Amino acid sequence: MKIDTKVGIENFEFEFAFIGSGISSTFTLLHFLEQIKDKPFNVPLRIGIFDKEKDFFTGIPYGKRSGTSSLLITSLKNFLPQPELGKFIIWLTENKISLLKEFKEEGGELIREWFSDNRQAIAENAWEDLFIPRYFFGRYLTQVITQSINEYEERKIVKVDLIQLTVENIIPLAQGYEILGASKSYLANNVIFCIGSPPPKKVWNKNLNGENHLNLFADPYNKGMNTTISEIKKFLETNNNSNFNALIIGSNASALEVLFMMNDNTYISNRIQKFTFISTHGLLPDSINSKEHNKVFMARNLLELENKVDLTAKDIADAAFADLDLAEKMGIGAATSVVPISKAFGVLLNKLDKSELEIFACHFGNEVGRRQRCAGVFYLQTINRLQTLNKFEHIAGRFLSIVPINSFTYSFKYLDTRSKTEVLYKDPINIIINCIGSETLNEPISNLYTNLINSGLCVPNPSYKGFKVNSNFEASNNFYIIGPLLSGNVINNKAVWHVEHCGRIIAFSKILGVNLSKSVLYSMEA
Repeated sequence: MKIDTKVGIENFEFEFAFIGSGISSTFTLLHFLEQIKDKPFNVPLRIGIFDKEKDFFTGIPYGKRSGTSSLLITSLKNFLPQPELGKFIIWLTENKISLLKEFKEEGGELIREWFSDNRQAIAENAWEDLFIPRYFFGRYLTQVITQSINEYEERKIVKVDLIQLTVENIIPLAQGYEILGASKSYLANNVIFCIGSPPPKKVWNKNLNGENHLNLFADPYNKGMNTTISEIKKFLETNNNSNFNALIIGSNASALEVLFMMNDNTYISNRIQKFTFISTHGLLPDSINSKEHNKVFMARNLLELENKVDLTAKDIADAAFADLDLAEKMGIGAATSVVPISKAFGVLLNKLDKSELEIFACHFGNEVGRRQRCAGVFYLQTINRLQTLNKFEHIAGRFLSIVPINSFTYSFKYLDTRSKTEVLYKDPINIIINCIGSETLNEPISNLYTNLINSGLCVPNPSYKGFKVNSNFEASNNFYIIGPLLSGNVINNKAVWHVEHCGRIIAFSKILGVNLSKSVLYSMEA
């Protein structure tokens, strides 16, 4: 297919190919379209959006694969920045009757409690402090981008194709790229790689799922969270064991979500005797911001560095860890300490040169962040309820392996964080769900990532959580990275890590959208 336009290259199907269609892709496209809305084109710009799933524009977090009972891990006001927050609240208010009706019909016991607790706020459209269902935002985003695409297609500015394809490789050509699937290939001048984080880490090797008394989920989102919950329920129904135990590897947002949805299903929560988390630090996210502690807690160690000469990334990280230790000794959780600590080291980061910023982004940012995790009180109430029933345990350790006890019983080994010794867990385990997080780019990963690295098209940065990019977000010429794989870079003199946060994604997507529009407009004028 040929593009007859000054900005196209003959025989290239797409001017821009977006690999992945989650919120990084969607917001980048929205900002790009806004920049070119008044520009004349001889023929529409061809844009291809590729995704292996049908959840275009939502990705995993805000689409069907997260399930209809999943809530935001933060309050809405901490999830979305302005002006997006204001726009979304208007849409929520206009559509709340149909949205809430569906949510209530799909949910279980915990969702009914959510409605009861938030009834007044919903009636008053006081959305900012609520932990709303995540798919509400996915619905909103899909509507906004679809309307925008339709408008620009009607005006002959763009032609957008949605292509369901598992991309296996992207090959650089003399000019442009070839995008390869199992049986199809496409050509593009520019590639925007927004596929998200690498696949989940593999924590067991043997496929033991065929065993009658063991049910494994290497990735609870793979088939969709609703399907995972249905499969757990079916497993419980087809086994007569009355003492089921479930292990969730990790204590991050995904782990909290899995636990919440399992307990939203009354049948599952009643059949499982105990839920166990295992994570390195054995710590849960915090939800309570204490006004009393806010008055007495200061990031003393970080503040002492304000006048230090020759400041390094390690200096800042060590001081941040010392302040986190201090907060823990005072009984102060992350929801209270996160603001003063983050504000203090944010000021100090501005004093570092680029090389030290890269060190912080690659080696320290995520480590500090792991100890600053916060979550919605509604998710943590589920754990509190289980603890009162003696149905919850949290182990500080690293999962090692599944261990057969006898022909019908399994448990697991772990490396205890405190003693540094291997321990065999005392109880049998029937259900194991992996929520440990993504593989790093120096581990065995999917073919696509491996191919990009082996070809030299993308080079992992020292964090091995992201690819190196230049100031234009390019990993290679006209090959752009956006989303979580920006982690470990310095962009606009800012150290970047943990790019899963929606506000950060929106901010970076806006910059990239503007950059892409400039490249197109420059080509038109050339």
